[in-house]
Amino acid sequence: MRRRHYLLAIVALLGLAMFAGCGGKKQDGEEKADTKEEAGTSQKEEDGQKKEEQGGQGYKVEDYVTLGEYKGLSVEYYIPEVTDDDVQMTIQGELEDSAEYTEITDRPAQEGDSVNIDFVGTVDGQEFDGGSAEGYDLVLGSGEFVEGFEENLIGKNAGDTAKFTVTFPEDYDEEIGGKEAEFSVTVNAVNQASVPEYNDAYVASVSDCKTTAEYEAQKKEELLEDEKSNSLMEAQEEALSQAVENATLEGYPQELYDTLRQETVENYQLFAEFMGVEYEDFLAEYVGSEEDLEAEVLIGVNEALVVQAIAEKEGLQVDDEEYQADLKKMAEEEEYDSLEEYEEEYGKDYIMRQILRSKVIDFLYSSAEVSEVSAEDMEEELESSDGEPEGEE
Repeated sequence: MRRRHYLLAIVALLGLAMFAGCGGKKQDGEEKADTKEEAGTSQKEEDGQKKEEQGGQGYKVEDYVTLGEYKGLSVEYYIPEVTDDDVQMTIQGELEDSAEYTEITDRPAQEGDSVNIDFVGTVDGQEFDGGSAEGYDLVLGSGEFVEGFEENLIGKNAGDTAKFTVTFPEDYDEEIGGKEAEFSVTVNAVNQASVPEYNDAYVASVSDCKTTAEYEAQKKEELLEDEKSNSLMEAQEEALSQAVENATLEGYPQELYDTLRQETVENYQLFAEFMGVEYEDFLAEYVGSEEDLEAEVLIGVNEALVVQAIAEKEGLQVDDEEYQADLKKMAEEEEYDSLEEYEEEYGKDYIMRQILRSKVIDFLYSSAEVSEVSAEDMEEELESSDGEPEGEE
């Protein structure tokens, strides 16, 4: 996601295009260059002054946004709850993540084993995206693959090849949802899991606690803090969502749209690279069509415009001290070696937008009418909505 490098490359190409074809006598060329430099300097000063007058942007946000109600919005804050079962599930997950695997050859694979496999899947005789891989490690019983896939590998030895069919759920995706797929799977190796025993010794090895009881209390508190953060974030995002819905938007500045589209595409390209798939395949699988991508970008553009409009109306600004503090926090959260590296990677404009967005969200939430909703209330709401006649929300 080296946005700055990409933008600099584009600027360089545009610069070459602008000066291509310049000729004439050397003296004439020098005179033209001097005139152009003077005109360019004058234009830059004029553009800079105009941009400063327009809040640091090359446009006036009021040309695109008419704000509606954004103060005193009604939002719900879901009261977080953490049960003992939640704690035990979290600890069990940690134990499984800490498991060590040893290759075995004296028995077939069973549930809980990790198998290394090569597989090829076809639908209607054709391979499909994500249906084939080599050297893939799969824990049997994890539910990572479609129902029926992992079950067909239980009882197989290293070196065996299994051929079977499974049916994808109707809502899986547009391409293969509801269809029957044929798989050919070769088991390269079977590895037995050795899960650490949960006791005081294990707890002491992974924490400052001395007993399982202390560890479970600590874990419950950590989970509760996470749930509080999630509940707060959901309520704040709901406030912003309402502010956007209440606003009237007419068009958008092309430069903002282009910037957000580029950032979105670069993020998806990074995800595709991380997953080891082509960008086009990733887009088709997880985003949809180009029209879906454009719609997603437009949602981000509208939100950014409303955030900017509220910030300007309420006088919300980001001073240098705030910028540096938030920059440090962001860089540390994403484990960058330095603030300079993080700033170069994302660009100051992007970072400023994120900081300003946070300030606006905090402002909206602080002025909102917040009602707390318990888990029981939430269940009642869901049951009530499930029982409504068709066609009503």
